[in-house]
Amino acid sequence: MKFMLAVLLIIFGSILVGLTSNSLGAIGNNILHLAGIGCLIAAIFIAKGTKDTKNRRKKECDV
Repeated sequence: MKFMLAVLLIIFGSILVGLTSNSLGAIGNNILHLAGIGCLIAAIFIAKGTKDTKNRRKKECDV
């Protein structure tokens, strides 16, 4: 489920980064780019998150 959310954030962030609109002006385009970059960073942190330790062997969980 987290993976699907990360994929959706990546798609949405890529659209925001690539989108430019003349009616928004320079400041509006910069805000769109920052929002897109924020979505991409959020997707990275969601996908990277904690791993499931229930299915691991005991050897992998020992420190």
